[in-house]
Amino acid sequence: MHNSKGQLDRNFNILIFVSILLGMAGAIYEVSLPLFLKRVGLNWTKIGWIYSLSALATFLVRTGFGTLSDRIGRKIIYVWSLLMTGIATLFTPFFQSLPMQILLKSVIEPSSRVREAMHSVMLYDCWPDKFRRVLSRTRGVEFIFHFVGLLLVSWLIGKLMGKGLETPHGGFIIFSGFVFLMSAGFLHFLFCENREQFSGNSSIRWRDLIRADLSRPLWVMTFSNFVFNASVVISHCFVLQLFFQEKYGATDSNIFMIGALHRLIPGITLLFWGHRFQRRLRTWLMVFLISEGVFIAAPSFIPAGRFLIAGYTVPFLWVSVLVWLVHDLLGMGLWLPMQQELMQKYSRKDRRGEDMSLATALGAIGGVPAPFVAGWLRELPGISPAIALNIPFFVSGVGVALSALILLGLPPDSDN
Repeated sequence: MHNSKGQLDRNFNILIFVSILLGMAGAIYEVSLPLFLKRVGLNWTKIGWIYSLSALATFLVRTGFGTLSDRIGRKIIYVWSLLMTGIATLFTPFFQSLPMQILLKSVIEPSSRVREAMHSVMLYDCWPDKFRRVLSRTRGVEFIFHFVGLLLVSWLIGKLMGKGLETPHGGFIIFSGFVFLMSAGFLHFLFCENREQFSGNSSIRWRDLIRADLSRPLWVMTFSNFVFNASVVISHCFVLQLFFQEKYGATDSNIFMIGALHRLIPGITLLFWGHRFQRRLRTWLMVFLISEGVFIAAPSFIPAGRFLIAGYTVPFLWVSVLVWLVHDLLGMGLWLPMQQELMQKYSRKDRRGEDMSLATALGAIGGVPAPFVAGWLRELPGISPAIALNIPFFVSGVGVALSALILLGLPPDSDN
């Protein structure tokens, strides 16, 4: 028997609340980690290894859990992914060696990505006819609370700086770990899953965990995601925080404010506009991917320093940030619901968890070398450090725009 409307409404409210918690915890962890790693003495290349190897672990783990979810349900995988994320996050500030940071990040990153895949598939299981709307609302709320959490941290850092105290990045990471664990508890005890849809599924065989069996349109989207991830991660891993600090002299408080705005804008577009595109999904998806690439690359051309306008001195930092933020306004907040609906459309009904996890995992492989590439580009021999600092952003933007062209291989019904 399917869940009643009342139960579905309750499930939706629970997912909204969990999204609020994940928004607070996820953003604070993501922004704090590179700053914490830099403070303990790791350079760009070493940080790149942490992010690259954890991305590789993500690929190795995510496919199997997607297949498992088709047999035992989405909820248990969702809950365990949150538990693993929370535990590894709690341990992160207590270990400063490179091997331990690689190990902990290689637990956090895969479990976080499994959670995202389960979130999408669970929404489609419950609300197939309203998928874009419920995805936009839950992910939009998550991004809005990314903004809230980072804004509060930015304010707190300003207060601490006024008292001559250092930013407690380790403390922020520990806070995130506790919130991840709290969200796992709420989901486990309050969300009600329709177990009957999984009761007749066959047992798992080893070859189910390693096969690469997707529809042709889903392969096209997977290849586009591969190029997108290979490109966007170059500028959106640890590079994002360090770029604005090293080029424009941004303070820790500035970095958290930039991170807050980076989450607010796609959150607003997801909530209010992400589900409104009903037709020509492929075309709009391509348009927004290309525009995102253009504005990601833009800060590489904006100089450091200050300029005078109407008698006021304006730092180029905030000019660069505002231009760069347009990639959020015309980017993921608009194209994510379209991309996810097309991927669900081209997945098999009885293997939706497997197909979605496999497609996203294969696409995510592009992000495996990206952090290492970013560190390598930053430290290119024979190139001025001031110039090399801009190269990751430029390469990232060009690659994101190119990922859109691959979608021309989708069938005509992708624009219906």
